[in-house]
Amino acid sequence: MELAPEPEASGVMTPLLTGSAAVALVWVAGTGLQYGSQVLFARWMGAADYGNYVYAIALGQILAIVSGLGLPMAVMRFVPGYVTRHDWSGLRGIVRRSRQLTVAASIALAALLTIVLSIIRPGSLDVIVLLLGTWLVPAAALSNLESEISHSLNRVALAYLFPVLADPLLCVGFALALKGMRGHLSATLLMIARYFSLSVTLVLQFAVSQIVLPAAARGSKPRFETVLWLRASLPLLLVTGCYVVLSRADLLTLGLFRPPGEAGLYSAAARTAGLGSLVLGVVNARGGPILSEAWSRGDLTRFDLLARTIVAVAVWPSLLVALVLWAGGGRILATFGPGFSAGYSALAILVVGNLVNSAAGPVTTIAIITGREDAAAKIFAWATLVDLALCILLVPRLGSVGAAIATVASMCLWNLWLNRLISRDLGIRLSEGLTDRRILKAASLLFRPTSSWKPAE
Repeated sequence: MELAPEPEASGVMTPLLTGSAAVALVWVAGTGLQYGSQVLFARWMGAADYGNYVYAIALGQILAIVSGLGLPMAVMRFVPGYVTRHDWSGLRGIVRRSRQLTVAASIALAALLTIVLSIIRPGSLDVIVLLLGTWLVPAAALSNLESEISHSLNRVALAYLFPVLADPLLCVGFALALKGMRGHLSATLLMIARYFSLSVTLVLQFAVSQIVLPAAARGSKPRFETVLWLRASLPLLLVTGCYVVLSRADLLTLGLFRPPGEAGLYSAAARTAGLGSLVLGVVNARGGPILSEAWSRGDLTRFDLLARTIVAVAVWPSLLVALVLWAGGGRILATFGPGFSAGYSALAILVVGNLVNSAAGPVTTIAIITGREDAAAKIFAWATLVDLALCILLVPRLGSVGAAIATVASMCLWNLWLNRLISRDLGIRLSEGLTDRRILKAASLLFRPTSSWKPAE
């Protein structure tokens, strides 16, 4: 079957997948900082308070994505075009209107949830912490948007420097100061520290966005094409929203049906198991733009080879991480504090899901590059429904183990479904990356500059 690239879809989605070695370094360092900060918070507070905190943060993350209305991805779609055409009025317009819509939507959503929480009070969860997490949403949504504004202007490292590296360091610093003043750290105090750290981070992000915005755009009268931007952003919100719900449904369901302490144990297990997907994330960040370039040029041999190379490069280190976590997961969880090693069963199950995720390869990336984001959205929507149904069915009976089973089942579903879609539509069999003899030779391509990429012979 002869494949014809879709230039429009590729050109639109390419900026969404831009990555670099600098971003990979920021990502790895940020993951270490975030993981280390969570270990400190759990040790300082204990499982119950930590559970209340992570539940409120997870809820806030979902609300921040929803209130963003898909605009961060729309910014990535439109801004490069405005810059290329020197359409400074359009550039200033989308930046200003995106901020306005994000603030309005996030405040409205936070107010709505405040009313809901005042009527329906979750029995086992701390309502004050939930309310604090709810009103963190406007700042979190704006932070997501500011990152993508800088990213869309090709300031990739700066885009993620502050939210990924500075924010967790600031949060630990403020939490330590509050702990020193009060003699202890509670979920409420940690949420206050989170307000301080995110506020400082947001100010720094806004300053960077203004600096990297071309001077001609800063002096131009904004032109607003709100309907056009929302038509593009809302479908993209479905993919992002479903993915975030898939990654948070287990914890949210667990917090509703089980004590906060169990949610804390599960969050520690999930964060630890997530280390198994770090390699795939880093390789995707480097391989994504090369895949996009190959597809846009119609170099299908290169595209196929690189896609299977990513699988091979990601899966073997991920398997090594999985073996380490299976063997020493209990001891690793014990670093979070007394009793956290009880989350080992959930950890062992979640590691399987992350290993499947690595073995499946960059299926979401390929679907978006090749213009199959609508099909991906449907798959994620079905996987989200399955995940929620399994969580509601299993969590009340099995607790954290049930949440882990539901998460792994849905993760396997969307990975295998997308893999089948790619095999059927594109003829690319990603699993062959584990046995193709050209793969080891091609693996070095991931570490060459994009412009010098050549196919293996």
